[in-house]
Amino acid sequence: MFAYFMMIQATSGQEVPDVVLPTSFLDIIEYAQGFEWPLGALFFIGLFILVSAYVRQFRQWRGSRALMKIDTSNLTVDEFSIAIEKDSPPNNPFRVIGGKLLEEFHRGGTAQTMIDYAYRHIDLDHEKYKETDRYITAAVYIALSLGLLGTLLGIFVLFMSGSRHEASDLVGLGIAVVSTMLALVVRLILWPLNVYLQASLRRRYTSLRKWTVAFAYALSTSSSNSRL
Repeated sequence: MFAYFMMIQATSGQEVPDVVLPTSFLDIIEYAQGFEWPLGALFFIGLFILVSAYVRQFRQWRGSRALMKIDTSNLTVDEFSIAIEKDSPPNNPFRVIGGKLLEEFHRGGTAQTMIDYAYRHIDLDHEKYKETDRYITAAVYIALSLGLLGTLLGIFVLFMSGSRHEASDLVGLGIAVVSTMLALVVRLILWPLNVYLQASLRRRYTSLRKWTVAFAYALSTSSSNSRL
């Protein structure tokens, strides 16, 4: 990058050599003059984090639909215990929270204490996905900041020679435009993927909370009926 500054100063007042225009996307990226490397690193790191979160979501929530269809009417504790362990992976949130409800139930807990106990585990599990949101938000803001820095640096290069030259114009505009473009590409890919992931997870955990309340009261009612 600084080599371009020296080139511009050296060509001040002299004949400017012909400038080769970019002919491919890779040629365009090279005009970012170094900004493409941190922006590219942010993009691939953010994409890896998001893909990992999507894979984890898919593996963790498999079998949820079957667990959501369990009938709460006339449900016994044994039936509920068998139902949550059937056709679902051990780390499925519905299965895990169902186990927490049974834990608190066997300790003699009421419906409300079962709900409170399960909600603490739901919040802790949801918090792990919120870490992904924080990482992607940080990556996007850093990318936009780098794009703004590239814009300002490009403007500086554009006017630093004190007179207009085709070479200085191309270098300055290249840094300003391409670095900003790459920063926007990072945001336009990572941000929507993250928004969709977090919205999907909010819907899932909302359904899990409603399911928890329904089955906490179903277990509590079943216990009261059995005593009668």
